Amino acid sequence: MIYDSDCHIGGQRIFDDQCNNGRMDGHSVAAASAARPAEGLRERRRRETQRELSDAAIELFEKHGVSGTTVDDIARLAGTSARTFFRYFATKEAAVLPSTEESESMLTAVSAAIDGGAPLLRALESSWLAQIAWFDSRPDEHDRALRVRRLVGQEPTLLALALRTEAEQVDALTGTAADPTGSDPDVLTARAAIGIVFLIVRLAFDEWARRAESGMSASVRDIYLEIRRSTVSMSDQLGDPPA
Repeated sequence: MIYDSDCHIGGQRIFDDQCNNGRMDGHSVAAASAARPAEGLRERRRRETQRELSDAAIELFEKHGVSGTTVDDIARLAGTSARTFFRYFATKEAAVLPSTEESESMLTAVSAAIDGGAPLLRALESSWLAQIAWFDSRPDEHDRALRVRRLVGQEPTLLALALRTEAEQVDALTGTAADPTGSDPDVLTARAAIGIVFLIVRLAFDEWARRAESGMSASVRDIYLEIRRSTVSMSDQLGDPPA
């Protein structure tokens, strides 16, 4: 099932006001608390090594650019080897972007929610809102996020990878949303729904970054909901097909 009567794409609305209420907010808050599960010592060390490599890549890209940095440089600064680097990242560019594990975690969460009967939009939004809630609650991550966004804006290879990664996420989620029995075959509708949510999320982070760079305090979640409300209002214009 791609959508339900509360937030639908095929009819007059993209989202309904009911999708803005505490029910969805409650889902996002609950999911946020589970978004970072307790880790064992080995897993914690693995994540620490991954983070150290990523931090080293950011620092070197800022100083020398992507083309002026090698995997050996990154590994050396992180105090490890190139062999270890490739256990975590396929390319040097991938070291500064969200890991494939995060994408797979979102896909798993959305798939589980859909299997449990949740409509696609609600499942996808709950997953995104959980990640946004975690980000908003971690101001220590904000400076790092701004540094990465600057690099993506300056480096064509990073921008290309970011766009390709998002496209792959949309493809994977569309595949998850497609009903294998054929009872809900509108793949284009699913892709449109997913694309809309991804676009609103991207715009929310863009606006958060703009405000943060200007020294303004901002919440990505509040910005997301602000854009979302405007989208709901504008969706009424899609009620009648164009002449």
